[in-house]
Amino acid sequence: MRRPSPRVLAAAFAIVVPLAPSASAQGDNGFLRGDGHTDVALTYGQEQFKYFWVGTDRMKDAGIGHVFRESYNLWVAHGLRDDLDVVVAAAIVHAETDKGTTGFRDYSSLGDSTIGVKWRVFDQRLGPGALSILAAPGFKIPLSHYEANAVTALGDGQVDARGRVVAQYGCDCGAYVALETGYDLRFSGTPDETPVHLSIGTTLFKNLTIAPFYSYVNSFGHNDIGESDFPNVEEDYERAGVNFYLRFNDRVGATLGFKTTLNGRNTGDSWGYSWGFVFRL
Repeated sequence: MRRPSPRVLAAAFAIVVPLAPSASAQGDNGFLRGDGHTDVALTYGQEQFKYFWVGTDRMKDAGIGHVFRESYNLWVAHGLRDDLDVVVAAAIVHAETDKGTTGFRDYSSLGDSTIGVKWRVFDQRLGPGALSILAAPGFKIPLSHYEANAVTALGDGQVDARGRVVAQYGCDCGAYVALETGYDLRFSGTPDETPVHLSIGTTLFKNLTIAPFYSYVNSFGHNDIGESDFPNVEEDYERAGVNFYLRFNDRVGATLGFKTTLNGRNTGDSWGYSWGFVFRL
């Protein structure tokens, strides 16, 4: 049986799209492009919420109404060596409220960009597969001077320095389990945080890959909504979802994903979806 190309799998599941503060990436995995190969993904994403947490109290506010965020995302990864990728992502984001009585402004602008590397520092056969560990440091940088202190903010408006590590066990049958964690140093008063992302993937019918994921982010702040500006509150959340990747051929595929919030603190009880296309150059 022919196994899907690891580089195409990587393009499907390593997409990191920076959205607004309440958005969540599904995390990264241990797949790399390979020396000289480039993957490009173009995706559209939307998320929305009516309920939100103030501290740990879940509520709804007529003044806020129904919040929508959508993004148009570009993601590019290039293999500098077989064990080293450089990854760049950027987004155009639109945020608005519907039926809110307060009259919050709608915003549309360039959002945040992320740039980083994935370096495989360990790779060892273990049972019916292989264990790999990757260092994945990076930065998140705002691409415009957007409003950050608003319900309809496009982001938190400051720079992150991200120190991430990815551990992955890949079976010979094509299934894998990946765990990403680390520490994000955040500036301008925004609390630092530790993310934990777990994803499991398997391929069916030779060209359809399914990957459920779970994300938990712990912020080290102390202020709740109402005690400081939005970017400076403690924002914790648990989210889960599933991604699908359909491979048309060795160079083109399509992605579809869904996610929802399980629990949170000072964040929206959001759900959302995304879809797009992946190209291997």
